[in-house]
Amino acid sequence: MGFKAFEVEHDISFHDALLRSISTDLVEQRAEFVVDLCVGNPNASTEAERERRRGARLVLTGVRYLVIEPPDPKYRYQLGAPVDIDSCEADPAMSALSGGREEVLAGRFFVSDWNSFIHFAATNAVLTWLERV
Repeated sequence: MGFKAFEVEHDISFHDALLRSISTDLVEQRAEFVVDLCVGNPNASTEAERERRRGARLVLTGVRYLVIEPPDPKYRYQLGAPVDIDSCEADPAMSALSGGREEVLAGRFFVSDWNSFIHFAATNAVLTWLERV
């Protein structure tokens, strides 16, 4: 079974990202995540420069699975607002769901506002910026 770690670009991080929306197309085996990625400079002198974000769209094609765990009932989260996410390595038990037919990109996002995960595997991932720098 060929699994690769989920990575879009070397210098792109989903650390402290804000997830705005998720959409799927079952027929096209496609999933789309709209996120605000932290692109600020952690050593900048102002908070605005340190916390700067940039909108992006992550499109997964050849989706093998997309599993959204429910929020932990002990956690309070606010509907109608983006949620904080961080990328993580794929859960091996979830990765087994892809069946091993071809090499896939597998990973998961930890949703801190829910204390739960969004698991995914796909044959391709493309990140595009929604805003100019």
